[in-house]
Amino acid sequence: MLRKLKRKGDPTDILLFLIIVFFIAVSLVVVLYANSKVAEIIDTTVLNESDAYSSIHDSFTTINEYTAQRGFTLFFGILIIGIIVSSFLVRVHPVFIFIYIIVLGVTILTSVYLANAYAMMVANEQLATISENYGMMTFIMQNIVKILLGVGALSMIIIFGKIGGGDVSGSNSDL
Repeated sequence: MLRKLKRKGDPTDILLFLIIVFFIAVSLVVVLYANSKVAEIIDTTVLNESDAYSSIHDSFTTINEYTAQRGFTLFFGILIIGIIVSSFLVRVHPVFIFIYIIVLGVTILTSVYLANAYAMMVANEQLATISENYGMMTFIMQNIVKILLGVGALSMIIIFGKIGGGDVSGSNSDL
């Protein structure tokens, strides 16, 4: 017996998206700062004369220069795709558009404060090198308000712009 999956959308998805992106960006900045300090210590100790030094140095370089930024960007894109896909799978009565607009407004207001907190954190002279080296992460956090507005508006257009005629169970849906 096949059961139908019950997929429910949540207007707070966009707020959860903001919190996750901010947490990951701040965590990566702290981890990359610690990682660069560990790499400096290894460079200045006796370990830099061993045979394993080139492998250790290459690993730190790969993580610090490529993996962190690409991972953040990949995770950011996957979160956006998840919001868009969940918007396609949800049927919501048009009366609830006001709730979505209010939640989007609260999210945008919150994103202003979180973007400023991130900007203040990376303005610290010790962390400034990290923000200079990780342009994509800094670009996303500087423009998070515009990104959230675009993703939220696209999500609402998809959710509330569907052609009617299907029932709630999805057996007679227009998708």
